[in-house]
Amino acid sequence: MGSRLLLFLCANRLHAQLMSGDKIALQQDFNNSQEGRAEFAAFLQPLKSPAYLLVDLIEEDFRQETIPHLKGRSRSALLQRKCDQYYRGTPFHQATLLQRQKTGRRDDEMLFSALTNPSLIIPWLEIMQAQKIPLAGIYSIPQVSAPLLGNHSSDHLLLISWEKSAGLRQSYFIERRLQISRLTPVHAVSSFQDAVIKELGRTCQYLKSLSLLPEGQRLDVRILGHGDDLVELQKKLPVAPDMRYDFAGLDEIAAQLKINYRFTDSDASQIFLHELAAKPPKAHYANAGHTHYFTLKQLRNALGWFSGSVLAGSLIWGAANVMLNNGNTTETESLKIRTQRALDETRQITQTFSVLFPGSRAPAADMKTSVSIMRKLDQYAPKPQDILKPISTVLDHFPQIELDNFDWRTNATSPDINDIAAVHGSIKNSGNVATVITIKANLRGFASDYRAALAYLDRFQRELSAAGYQVTMPTKPLDIGSGGSIADQREAPEKALDFSLQLVAKAPA
Repeated sequence: MGSRLLLFLCANRLHAQLMSGDKIALQQDFNNSQEGRAEFAAFLQPLKSPAYLLVDLIEEDFRQETIPHLKGRSRSALLQRKCDQYYRGTPFHQATLLQRQKTGRRDDEMLFSALTNPSLIIPWLEIMQAQKIPLAGIYSIPQVSAPLLGNHSSDHLLLISWEKSAGLRQSYFIERRLQISRLTPVHAVSSFQDAVIKELGRTCQYLKSLSLLPEGQRLDVRILGHGDDLVELQKKLPVAPDMRYDFAGLDEIAAQLKINYRFTDSDASQIFLHELAAKPPKAHYANAGHTHYFTLKQLRNALGWFSGSVLAGSLIWGAANVMLNNGNTTETESLKIRTQRALDETRQITQTFSVLFPGSRAPAADMKTSVSIMRKLDQYAPKPQDILKPISTVLDHFPQIELDNFDWRTNATSPDINDIAAVHGSIKNSGNVATVITIKANLRGFASDYRAALAYLDRFQRELSAAGYQVTMPTKPLDIGSGGSIADQREAPEKALDFSLQLVAKAPA
């Protein structure tokens, strides 16, 4: 497992630690001040590892609502309208499906949540974006808490943890689905034990007032903490008929989750950070602009795997065709002479192949013939990375373009491409082969400023043309013809600015 940068943000500081495998290689704290942010920028300069930002803030809001069960664009538009209605002042919001109702219209029960004070997060994000740090996502403590419920069977469970720099966190789950979460600042109480005793009764009454805890329902309370604190809590917590306590030691949890860390107090921050790095949730508060460099990193990795897969598939395909034609025994002596001449080359190919594809058992003779065929096939099309790498470079300059789909094909119907069915010793090349790439994407962050969106897209096309592609646009984000109406689309969600481009790259003659 490669290195990862884990970040933990609370109201007054940011903690950063670089993980190498399951061990902490480097860590440092930064105050929420101009000096602290400057130190953070210097800390990031030598790092290019993917980053995971975990936040624990009072300003996290939760709202539950039932909505009609929809799919596709209709569902996305409805969720976006709800987020704009509840959280217009922040870009850090999300909608999570709790469950689908089993009766009636079978509507969806949703949990809408947001980080409502973006000024606490944006300065740190701007530093990471300036350093081109690949940010995987922005997560909160409640989002990564569910795995810490363990195998508890309760349908109404309150999870309590303490993060030294943030405060006491209480997250309430019904049937293991997050319903609501509260954070009590650390300065409001004198210790972890005092905070639990003081806040537990208040939280229980709060849940009842919201009708989240049914009348007469017993509340199970799971408390994470250091062994010494838990022993004292067992003595001090009042015995109540409507509550049942479950004490979970941090060292025991760390052993179960295979976390290499020794705890000296009840601060559970490392539990949440390690759990986030091991199993990051799919849903988070970051948008496409925040995770732009992480997406580019994934695209580059995918292109590398794609190129390797094409090579491996071509070699296997060639070997299979060679074996199918092994029945041709004519000119045996001539083949022996050619085989002897190619022995040195075959050994080199075999050695390279074993490094790239360990464990392969293809015969050496078949691999040699396959590579010979591959050299002939190379006359028909360039290597994938030679064509796709410039696209990645151009996309790096346009962070407001979000890829939806990427399709690649060789234009086998072009009149200048000969039949290549007979691959064994009869491949011909009479011209160039057209490589056609189809990109489906959308424009983000322009709201209703369509003029700026079209100008931005026009610059994108010009850069692709300068990179050597013939660019056409089968699908435009807006109908700007004489019969179109931009005004009709002002109420459409931002996602509606979809478009597609067709890029044609010619192999050299």
